[in-house]
Amino acid sequence: MSEGAVLGGRRRIPIRWILVAAIILWFAYATRGVLGPFIAGLVIAYLLDPVADRLEQRGVPRWVAAMLILVGFFGVFALLILAMAPLVAAQFQQLVQNLPQLIQSLEPCVERLSEAAGDVVALETLSNDLMHRAAAWLSTLASGILSRGLAVFNLLALFVMMPVVAFYALRDYDALTTRINAWWPSRYAGTIRRLLGESDAALAGFVRGQSLVCLSLAIFYSVGWSLIGLNYALVLGTLAGVLGFVPYLGVVVSVGLGLLVGLGQWGPDVLHLGLIVGIFFVGQLLESTVLTPNLIGNRIGLHPLWVLFAVFAGGELLGILGVFLAVPVAAVLGVVMRWLLGEYLKSPLFLDDEPPPEDVTVSV
Repeated sequence: MSEGAVLGGRRRIPIRWILVAAIILWFAYATRGVLGPFIAGLVIAYLLDPVADRLEQRGVPRWVAAMLILVGFFGVFALLILAMAPLVAAQFQQLVQNLPQLIQSLEPCVERLSEAAGDVVALETLSNDLMHRAAAWLSTLASGILSRGLAVFNLLALFVMMPVVAFYALRDYDALTTRINAWWPSRYAGTIRRLLGESDAALAGFVRGQSLVCLSLAIFYSVGWSLIGLNYALVLGTLAGVLGFVPYLGVVVSVGLGLLVGLGQWGPDVLHLGLIVGIFFVGQLLESTVLTPNLIGNRIGLHPLWVLFAVFAGGELLGILGVFLAVPVAAVLGVVMRWLLGEYLKSPLFLDDEPPPEDVTVSV
């Protein structure tokens, strides 16, 4: 009997295992506030495992390889923070403080548009209301990020707990995955391992590749916008690179903020605003023709509509964290859904070629 037939049978899962799974999910949800450093450490170990495997193949002990890799990784990360954090933090704080003034500086443009439109549907009132709401929302969001990001507990979790978790996870990664693979039910083990392998290929390829793409774009936008004299270019370029993890929406937010700052700085100057948009389009062209094909390829295999749905659904469920996790999770779910579709296409439900009863009318 094939695995598909076994999986499609009437075998029931004992209620005690359903209760155990429910308790585990409830515990994970109840402790979600302290899971961040542990999840981040596991993700880092997952991403760096191929490097540790290569060093281990060259005769380096696993714990030594894990130590060297993590020291290098966090060392480079710390140097970047020490070099850029003061400037980025200063520009970010200035941007938050000046955001209401930037919004207000656009009101004359809105008034002229309102007069040209003949005040149809109260364009001026509507636009002013939307701009003030946007300014208040962005200021609240930025202040919340600053207040939480600089909390002592979060700093300790970031610089103490996460490296410790990453070291132990990376050191014992192969042993942990081998042990977990031994726990799968024997009749389903082949299918589960195959799905995990396909999910690993999609997830690892996307996360590692997209990280390099976002880093490249952050550098490109920061340098490009700085050369034309745009205020807060470093913050805006970094934000554009980070938002590269969010397909489509990240593009809109990045260019929108760049134009907002440009309008507040130069007014309706076609040349400078055109340079902002031009640099952005060059970056997008570089991403679509060079970076993404070479660093990511077609590892996700998801239609753009499903990607957009995943982003909005992730934001609805988990907020900003869900937005960033949407595409990786959708990539894994895509592997599972393709397998389920394959099982359906092999099932008697699909292959049954008996004609429908004569008294049944089928309409499309």
